[in-house]
Order: sequence, then C-alpha cells, then structure tokens
Amino acid sequence: MIEDSRSGYEESKLKTLSDIASRDITEIKLAEEKLYNSEKYLRAIIESSLDGIAVVNHQGEIEFGNDSFFNIVGWPKDELLGQSFIKMLTKDTKELYIKIWHEAQNSLNSSKIADAKIITKKGEIRYLLNSRAEMVLDGVKKFLFITKDITKQKKIELKLEESEAKFRDLFDNADDPMYTHDLKGNFLTVNKIGIKLLGGTEEEIIGSNISKWLTPDSYRIFEDRVRKIYLNQPLEPTVVIEVINKNGEHKFGEARTRLIRDGNRIIAVHGIVRDITEKIKLEKDLKKSEEKYRDLFENAQDAMYVLDIKANILKMNRIGLQILGCSSEEVIGTNISKWITPDSQKIINERRKKRLSGEKVDQTDILEIVCKNGEHRWAEIRTREIKDGDRTIEIHGIARDITENRLLKQELKKSNKQQKLLCYLIQGTRGGKTRALILKHLGDRSYNANQLATALNLDYKTIRHHLKVLIKNGIITKNNDGYCDLYSISNNIDLDSKVIEGFSKY
Repeated sequence: MIEDSRSGYEESKLKTLSDIASRDITEIKLAEEKLYNSEKYLRAIIESSLDGIAVVNHQGEIEFGNDSFFNIVGWPKDELLGQSFIKMLTKDTKELYIKIWHEAQNSLNSSKIADAKIITKKGEIRYLLNSRAEMVLDGVKKFLFITKDITKQKKIELKLEESEAKFRDLFDNADDPMYTHDLKGNFLTVNKIGIKLLGGTEEEIIGSNISKWLTPDSYRIFEDRVRKIYLNQPLEPTVVIEVINKNGEHKFGEARTRLIRDGNRIIAVHGIVRDITEKIKLEKDLKKSEEKYRDLFENAQDAMYVLDIKANILKMNRIGLQILGCSSEEVIGTNISKWITPDSQKIINERRKKRLSGEKVDQTDILEIVCKNGEHRWAEIRTREIKDGDRTIEIHGIARDITENRLLKQELKKSNKQQKLLCYLIQGTRGGKTRALILKHLGDRSYNANQLATALNLDYKTIRHHLKVLIKNGIITKNNDGYCDLYSISNNIDLDSKVIEGFSKY
C-alpha cells in the first residue's frame, strides 16, 4: 500500500512538472513570438521611416542604417557600413566634428540635436539635422542617430545670411546716411556715414529720439508723416529735412523712407538721406544772385530785355516798358518785330544771319523803335548770347535811349545847313545886306512888301525881288491877311538875332 501510494505521488509530481515545463515552453514560445513580432514591428517602423536612422559604435563606425539614412547621406549602403562617419565629412568640417564626437562620448548628456555638413559620394554638399541618443548593448556603448535632410532649408538660411551680410555691408558702407527708427522716432540703427553726419558716437545716437537732431520745422514734418502712417494716408516720396549735428552745424538732407512691417503691423521706418547741404547752399547763393540780378535788371537806367532764339520777348525791365508805353502783359510774348521799323527789322535779321553762320556780330547797332502811341524813338542796342553748350538759348540785350541825342544832332545838322544857306544868301551873293536887313525886321513881326520898302527906304521892286529869293530858299513864308501879302520867318528856321545883326553890318 505504501508502495502504491508513493508511486502515485511520484506520477503526480512528474505530471505537474511536465505541465509546468510545457507551460514554460509555451510561454517562452509566446515570448519569443512576441519578441519576434515586436522586432519585426520595430524593423518595419525603422525601414519605413522617412528619417534616417543609424547606429554608430564608440569608434565612430556605422554598424546599421536604414534605407532612408543612406538615401539622405547619399552613399551606397555597402560603401558605408563598417566605415567611420568621418568618411562623409567635408574638409572644412572634419576637425570640428571629430572634436564634437570626442566631447559627446565623455558627456553625461545622452541626447543632443546638432547640424552637420556632409559631402555625398557624388560630391554634393548636404546639411543634416541629427538627434543623438546613447545606449548600451551587451555592455558596449553605442549611439543611435536620427537624421533629417535640411539641405533646402539650410541653403535658404545661408542665402538669407548672405543677403543680410550684403545688406549690412551696404548699410554700413553706403555713401548716404541710412537709419531705422521706431514709430516714436527712437533710432534703432544708423550707419557709419549717418553717425559721421550727426557728429556723435553710435552710443550717443542709437536709442536717442530723432527730435534731438532736427530743427522744429523738420520735426513737424516728421510728426506729420507719422500721423499719416497711423491714418494709412499716402506719404510724399521724399522730404527735405534740416539736421543739427552735435557741433551745432546745420545740414540739409533729402529723406526717402519706407515702412517695415511684421505682417500687417508697421513696426519701424527705414530711411535713406541724401546730403544736399551744398546743393541748398548753392540754391541760396543762386537765389541771392538772381535777386541781385533782378534788382539790377528792374532798376537799370537803360532798357534791358531777354529774347528767345525766334526774337520773342521773354523779359523786359521797367525802363523798357516805359519807353514803349506799355504794360508787361502787352509786351511779354510778343515778337520784337512788332516794336521796330522795317529798316530796323532788316538790321535784326542781318545780325541773326551772321550769328547763325558764325560771323562776328557788331557789338552795337541803332534801332528805330515804334512806341504804343506811334511815337518813334531810337535806341543803341548791345546784345550777348546765352548758350547751353554750343546751342544759343536766349539773347540778352541792353538798349540805351538816344532819341534826344539823335534829335539834337539832327537839329544841329539842320542848323548848320541853315547857317550855310544864310551865309550864302547874305554874304555869298549880291544884295545880301538887303536880305539881312529884311530878315532882321521880319524877326520881330510880319510885314508886307510896301511896309518893308518904307522901313528900309528901298525901292519896292527891289524889296519884292529879295522876298522872292528868300521864299524860294525856304527862309521866309508868304501869307495873305485878306488885304495884302504878309511875310514872316519860316517855322522851321531858327534864326539867331546876333547872327542876323552881324550879317546886316556886313
């Protein structure tokens, strides 16, 4: 009985052990299958990942990489597995990345994200973003890398950096002052020439308000532009501002600005200023010069005028208008031919012809002017050409009124002619003394022939003869008062009583 009982117990025990073993084997198989499925699942994830995944040992050798990794780095799998990552580095980055690699192995930080610059087998430069994780397998330290291709992004960044560097260089070394300020007018940046113009240091200028450097009038211009910015009103392309530098010197600039936006929000203003101090100074000097010229022009004692190349009157001063007896509106725009005689127009045409052919033109000419009221006057003119390069654009003229002088000369000439005639009639022919006595009497009043014969105690026929001679030569005239003929000195004869007295004694 005891033997049977022990035998049953042993059988039961064996069965239990067998069941346990069977269950353990099943669990192991299930665990192995689960592990296999897990590894299969993990491998599927790794192989299908768009990111590159690689395992690198502590010596830097690549032990594993998924397909995306080899596509990203641009190297065939069989040429990179078992090779050091240094194989992918560019010459200019090897030293830096080897140093980073050694630091990473001694670092307590198990993960790090960093950029890397590599070269593909075909020589193409690529940029990678790597995240690193440290792990220990079978007691050996290894590194897991997850890699993204950021070449396009990096190239954009590099171009942007290059563009910013170029802009910075252009900004700092521009020939014109450049600056940025916020909407309150506080300077954010100012380039070298701007700092030089203001005469301060960068520390003194950056952060200061633009009001510190502008005249009150120019600051009002600035405030008006800011107001227009807030109201979204159009701005003038350029404005002229007056700057006061640190030394108190006034400078003028032509400012052009543009708005800097962050989306739809205006955050600052960028400006470029062209230094026009010399231009403003020249304009002021020119204005003074023009005012002086205008004063000389308007208040000259002689007539002054300006013609275009077709002889149309562009300007005429006060004296010139007075001579013509016209207002400025009646003269400006008319042609000079309207105000001169045909003979004077011929002189003008001849001068123009000579000028166009390159001949020398006489400095002065005499022109006969026809005034508004029909009066004729004479002027001595002097002209000069105003040129633009080789092209004549205007003619400036000065005209001196010589009418009185000319009339005096004519009278003198006429008087001399009369004196010669009288001398001939009185001293050069027979009966001259009688004619002198007749003229002496007629100088006081009119006489008839009989009265003269009685007064001179001469024969009536003799008196009549001498009267006819004097009438024939225009010295005297004959008029009838209704009863008899009366004789008197001609109106165009200016007899000097002393001369006649002298002739009568001859």
